[in-house]
Amino acid sequence: MSSKDKRVEGIRIKLNESAKKLKGENATFFDDLRDYLITSSIFYDELDVTEQTYNVCIDLIEAQKNGQTAQEYFGKNSRKLADSMIKNFKHASYREIIELIMLPIGIYWAISFISDFAATGPLKINIFEYLLIALLSIGVVVAVFKTIHKFIYLNENNLIRKSKVIQFIIGTIFFGCIIGVFLAISMLTPPIWIIKLTYPGDVILMLTIIAIFLGWIIIGKKRELYSITPFIVLMAAVGILQRIPVLLAIVGSSNIKFLAAGAAIGGFLINIIWGRIEMKKITRD
Repeated sequence: MSSKDKRVEGIRIKLNESAKKLKGENATFFDDLRDYLITSSIFYDELDVTEQTYNVCIDLIEAQKNGQTAQEYFGKNSRKLADSMIKNFKHASYREIIELIMLPIGIYWAISFISDFAATGPLKINIFEYLLIALLSIGVVVAVFKTIHKFIYLNENNLIRKSKVIQFIIGTIFFGCIIGVFLAISMLTPPIWIIKLTYPGDVILMLTIIAIFLGWIIIGKKRELYSITPFIVLMAAVGILQRIPVLLAIVGSSNIKFLAAGAAIGGFLINIIWGRIEMKKITRD
């Protein structure tokens, strides 16, 4: 973790602790403001965004101590305040933007590669398929941020804002469509620019990628990615089992498909449960 990341993390911890002091309408005002800033400042400097948000929180706490509400102190139009803040944010560096873009691409590529590796036969990598996945992953991130961004300042009486059930249904349909598109890309992409790897090169490559991936997550303390590691490790293990003759003889070739299904389902369930636990911890912190 870089010194800048440590500063951001330190300010974020103080911000979360300070936000707990806000009450009632002030807390709602600040939560909406913070969510709006986060979802609209994806390509702005994270340190600057976090510092400015923290300063607003401190100002609001002082106003609350003096008996003022957020609307009395900042004005009734909190969205206007947020937009004025966004205009003054520093832009992220090109390196940070590239890292931000490559993160979702890397995750989706890793999942696609693991799926290819877990399939029977020689490892085949369709370069054209991976390019399509990269474009889709960027589109998904932008769509998610813009959708959340639009929903934040919906009218209090709006059904989408009021009903958790409707939000869940919309979210389920949205991510179901994304999964459907990914499956369509995986199944329908023509075999263009195919790279084929055979044993032991495929196993060596897989072990190298897993080592780099786990090292990056652990050393970089990528807490938000902890939940996906079991899925990747389990699917990789299935792929390694079926590619090493000695291990395949022990397990039995007829059992590989059951192991692959079990690894996929088990990893997916662990990802959901662990992800929810981590999200609650992050929110509580």
